[in-house]
Amino acid sequence: MRTESAKEEILSESERQTTLIHRAAAGDVEAFSRLVREFQDVAVGYGVAILGDVHAAEDAAQEAFLAMHSRLWQLRDPVAFPAWLRTLVPSVP
Repeated sequence: MRTESAKEEILSESERQTTLIHRAAAGDVEAFSRLVREFQDVAVGYGVAILGDVHAAEDAAQEAFLAMHSRLWQLRDPVAFPAWLRTLVPSVP
């Protein structure tokens, strides 16, 4: 029997991301944690670009992930997740 991680290796990156998003939206804590780990640098990097300060960007990223937790069900197209996440990063420290 294949494990979940072995099945994910077979999936394309977008299919894997879509699966994670659907699982996280359904309340899977591990899937949500994996999304946070995988997109932490994206959120912080975007925060630095708009805020100009690493510490403020880290706070903004944390706020974005909190918002993501309650709004993930609103995401219509999982492929758009990275862009959607950026919209959640606050632009005011």
